[in-house]
Amino acid sequence: MSDQLTFFSPEWCEAAKEVANKNEKMYRGFKDASTFTHKMAFTCNDPDLVTHMEWKEGVCLYWGPPQFADDELWLVIKADLDTWRTAAEGKSEGGQLLMAGKVVFAKGPVSAAIENAGAFNNFLRSWGDVPTNWDV
Repeated sequence: MSDQLTFFSPEWCEAAKEVANKNEKMYRGFKDASTFTHKMAFTCNDPDLVTHMEWKEGVCLYWGPPQFADDELWLVIKADLDTWRTAAEGKSEGGQLLMAGKVVFAKGPVSAAIENAGAFNNFLRSWGDVPTNWDV
């Protein structure tokens, strides 16, 4: 397991950011990538893990430990470990998990996921390209 990165660790986030930014399907899935400039949090509520992201024009500039104030975050997206793993492994799309209540937008417009469904689904699926230790 030494070649695997622990899910949502700083090293995992950096690797996932690189994979996502190379994912042309994700980029094309944005309603308008040129306007997708936001700060957000992706969290895991079982176990309790929090990561922050910063996007500029559809490109992830930062993904790692929390560094933004709550009022700076446009979206806060939560799910449990099994749900994130299901999306990463391509067993279910992010949009389906959202509609089933397994992925929750704790802050921000759910319309963001609907408008950018292609990006959201491909973003989550790209996590599967990172060698992941899911035992957190």
